[in-house]
Amino acid sequence: MMDEAVALEERIRSCYVLLGKVPEDGAAHELRELAREEKSHVNVLRAGKDFMVRTPEAFAGEMVIGDEIRLGIKAACDLEAGLKTRKLEFAKALKRIHELEKKCERIHLDTALAFKDYALKRLFEILAWADAEHRQRLERLIARL
Repeated sequence: MMDEAVALEERIRSCYVLLGKVPEDGAAHELRELAREEKSHVNVLRAGKDFMVRTPEAFAGEMVIGDEIRLGIKAACDLEAGLKTRKLEFAKALKRIHELEKKCERIHLDTALAFKDYALKRLFEILAWADAEHRQRLERLIARL
């Protein structure tokens, strides 16, 4: 599950990198900043994975979010392909990545509930908060279009 979560964050980062190459009313700088922050999310998830491997007792029970993560990966891959081929208009791409951030926020909150360990709970709560903040920034970008 953690490998898939990392893959989802990496795909979202790639989408931000591609979006950041489109000069659209100064949005490129903001999108490049979001890409850098997604790289940080990848690193946080990798650290969380290492901790989980060393302390499996920190996990409270079965995770049921695997399907959600896989759907997110597919949606991110589709968005990435649309951006690479330039077949997706900028405004539509922003709306799609906004939906991906909303999905990630929900996944991170659900994941936080699955841990007994306070540090892991907190890690996923912070990731959810960061996703919510990304959504708000995207909403401001979308409103400017």
